[in-house]
Amino acid sequence: MWNCSPNRGDSSDKDIDNENRQTNDFMILENHVEAPEENSKKTKLFFAHAADTWDAEFYAKVNDDVYVNIDALGSMLGAYLDKPRVYIGCMKSGEVFSEPTHKWYEPDWWKFGDGKSYFRHASGEMFVISQAVAQFISINRAILRTYAHDDVSVGSWFIGLDVKHIDEAKFCCSSWSSGAICAAV
Repeated sequence: MWNCSPNRGDSSDKDIDNENRQTNDFMILENHVEAPEENSKKTKLFFAHAADTWDAEFYAKVNDDVYVNIDALGSMLGAYLDKPRVYIGCMKSGEVFSEPTHKWYEPDWWKFGDGKSYFRHASGEMFVISQAVAQFISINRAILRTYAHDDVSVGSWFIGLDVKHIDEAKFCCSSWSSGAICAAV
């Protein structure tokens, strides 16, 4: 499933429309403009729309430059079917950048405290949430705060909730290794 914004007039519209007629595997996110600074909102809209549209045990967010071994992913997720609220990914944390010229600048850097370090969250390359967690996003989409980066935004939504954070090394896409589920290109 690909999700994209309805930027009518974009040069890829015709190609997307043609492929979608054949495969029906595009999700058009209405009221969303495709832009790097809008990725956090796009991720929120994706999970809300997916939870509202499909009855699935899990929902995955994967960057478009990541390859996924679908069979391995399905097998691995089977181990978590008995856990109703999970957030699975390559968990990380790191420096919050307050300089506007930095690639990973966070306009709300001051909210992260004097240590300027992000809380633990899944890398944005790929992560999976359970149905109950996706439904939470859908129900609360109007009041969920987004930050400059989608992985930080998603992680922030689960800090105060009874959600099991699972640090799964097989989701660390940047370092392809034996048994990995994904690889970044």
